[in-house]
Amino acid sequence: MSYFVVFVTEADNSKKEQYFADHMKYLDDLREQGAIIANGKFVDGSLGLIIFRGESQAEVELIVSRSPFAIHGVREFKVHEWAAKWGTVS
Repeated sequence: MSYFVVFVTEADNSKKEQYFADHMKYLDDLREQGAIIANGKFVDGSLGLIIFRGESQAEVELIVSRSPFAIHGVREFKVHEWAAKWGTVS
């Protein structure tokens, strides 16, 4: 199992409201399944970030391509494999 970071940038914000609820449901379902470890937007609004756990970059790219935001061109997603080092949480 590997980790992947997905940078999310704006493509066509005019469609955001139309597909926002479907996109968030898609991410919520992936988080519940354990594919997404965390997701959110940067406070300055510049972009979003999703941390995935997956078998391959191709698998994560396929999952991301099925997001309503990707399908309808609302956001662009750039997937990077991540050699994560995890600390302990107290």
